[in-house]
Amino acid sequence: MIRVFFNIRLDETFLPERTGQWVQDEAEARDLARTVVRRLVAAHGSEQRLLNAELAVTVEGGAPLFDLSFFEALYVPVAPPEAEALPLRRAEAIRPRARLARLRAALAPLRTEILAQSADLLAGAARFVALLRRREPGARFRLGFEPNA
Repeated sequence: MIRVFFNIRLDETFLPERTGQWVQDEAEARDLARTVVRRLVAAHGSEQRLLNAELAVTVEGGAPLFDLSFFEALYVPVAPPEAEALPLRRAEAIRPRARLARLRAALAPLRTEILAQSADLLAGAARFVALLRRREPGARFRLGFEPNA
């Protein structure tokens, strides 16, 4: 793994990257550089000077790895990656039923507690509405969650 820095060179201006990215090799760095350029152009596409810019890719210590012009990254075609023939996995292989059953069992006490608290809250609201109705018998009180009465 190598750590690469994607520095932008635009006319006489040099914008260094300080954090860097870890990549496997130069090919992955080149693919990532193309992605960086495309996203910059997508975000700042109205700036015509971007076609004259370059992405200077360096390794730690400042040694140059390669330069990629924005024009090249946008307009030079790239061969599509070969599709790997990976077998499709069944949903049960991704989320086994046993795991879901354990998760449901772990969350069951929390679910019952939430249901009990919401029932207490609704009972308290009903008592409050009944109290208000006793104080003012002719008035109609309706809460947002109360059914149409």
